[in-house]
Amino acid sequence: MLCHVALFSGLGGFVLAAERNGIKTVFINEVDEACCITLKHNFKDTKISSEDVRHVFAKDHEELNGQIDILSAGFPCQSFSVAGDNLGFEDERGKLFFEIPRLCMEMKSPPKVLLLENVPNLKLFDGGARIRVVINQLRKIGYWVSIENAQILDSYAIGNTAQRRERLFIVAAHSKYFKKNKFVFPKPKKIKKDLWKYVDRKSKQESKLYLDEENKYARMIRRNSEADGTNRLFQIRRVDARSCPENVCPTLTANMGGGGHNVPFVIDEVGIRRLNVSELMALQCIRKSEFEFPEGVSENTKLSMIGNAICIDVADAIFKNIIETMFEVENVKDAMVLS
Repeated sequence: MLCHVALFSGLGGFVLAAERNGIKTVFINEVDEACCITLKHNFKDTKISSEDVRHVFAKDHEELNGQIDILSAGFPCQSFSVAGDNLGFEDERGKLFFEIPRLCMEMKSPPKVLLLENVPNLKLFDGGARIRVVINQLRKIGYWVSIENAQILDSYAIGNTAQRRERLFIVAAHSKYFKKNKFVFPKPKKIKKDLWKYVDRKSKQESKLYLDEENKYARMIRRNSEADGTNRLFQIRRVDARSCPENVCPTLTANMGGGGHNVPFVIDEVGIRRLNVSELMALQCIRKSEFEFPEGVSENTKLSMIGNAICIDVADAIFKNIIETMFEVENVKDAMVLS
């Protein structure tokens, strides 16, 4: 059975994707308290550490010193995002990337494959200056990785979702186990998108989801709908509202949990409302059968966690390609042969 470690786990998107592929997650690290409560509720048989990653040492966790086939890490993106201060590695959150190679070096055997995730601007900024830092750091500790192994994928093209969500994924292969990096990124799928498969416009939802008709954003959305029609979502920005393209959900963000900008709204048969938790989870490809929020987690916290998550279908497709292109596995639960 292939073994997986998840750092900067969030609500556990990479863990869910690993499970879909028969990969066992043996160690999860996440510092956010609400995320840890949620992780413990959903992954009861997995070791979960809530320590600051800077205080996580391989010698203290036996799970980190066995055979680790894949290590995933969605390291903090705020310092690389165009929506933030964009301080990069000068920001304390940006410096947390370096904890990944540090921890890999501490392990008795380095993880065979690294799967990292962040915002596209990490690759695009300043002609690729920051992505070169990431690649050089991984090369220093023995990984085959180049700019071709760092690709921006859109969930709309890869996943079974109507959400447009571009994220950077980096896949590295350790030279101790592989002669080269043979990983191939998943290709876009020609799947007809139907936004209303995920968003219910016919049923009345909780009253708290609806805007008062006199709310300034409600008036903005009404004006937009008169010009563009109601067969679409609308997105509240900092000072205005905009019409989204038909059949498209804009990128969901953690700001949703703070009542901030980027909140998606729909005009249903009752009124103007924001999307509910179930709809947002579906747009992130989180299945009800594989994940649930425990009691006590607030609505705003759920929205922040969902907006900060990866699209599970994209991670799922990447794991599948890692198995197929880098490991020859007859039965992923029982056998593993390096390719």
